[in-house]
Amino acid sequence: MDDHEAIRMGVIGAALRDAASAERPVFVTKDAPTVDALIGAGRDVCQVVALDLSLGDGSSPAMNVHRLRAHGCKVILFSLADDPDALKDALSAGASGYVRKAERTSKLLDMVRDVHAGREVLCREFAAVLDDDHEFSRNTLTEKEQEAVGLYASGLNIEATAARMGCSPATAKTYVDRAKAKYQAQNRPATQKVHLFINAIKDGILPPVIPGTR
Repeated sequence: MDDHEAIRMGVIGAALRDAASAERPVFVTKDAPTVDALIGAGRDVCQVVALDLSLGDGSSPAMNVHRLRAHGCKVILFSLADDPDALKDALSAGASGYVRKAERTSKLLDMVRDVHAGREVLCREFAAVLDDDHEFSRNTLTEKEQEAVGLYASGLNIEATAARMGCSPATAKTYVDRAKAKYQAQNRPATQKVHLFINAIKDGILPPVIPGTR
């Protein structure tokens, strides 16, 4: 999704070239200059959207991500813009990753494959433009992600976390994995449960530990 036709055609061409040899080709099923144009084409038009942060209609990046997510699409930011506020807002709204237009198009296609498959995407690019802002971390985690992190980091396993949340273990794991990715995008350790426990306390998701109470 880009208001410049040349960019849209370039991505389509790159995907066609990639499809000739890729084991899991990316099919561009729709290109559009605005969110309204894509949503107007109906549901199930596509599953992953590569979204420019700055569209010609002046729409808000965060609102665009929110609307696309509500339409059933996962979102990757594909932009020249390194505006920290816009990136924070878009990530808060649920964007899965970020690729600069200056990168090789193959990087975008690889991220599309990963996001489509539900694999965890660690976006080091976010770390280059975002401050190590704990208030931001707390705000970027959705309520479900905060709940999952709080339960899991407090000592429950995924199955117990899922039971407390009233969802499937796969869904609970997705919430935890997305939280890990968001922490790691800010260069905050999150690979181990103890890392999540520390981050959850710093971000106010869990209360501080009082010596002698655990």
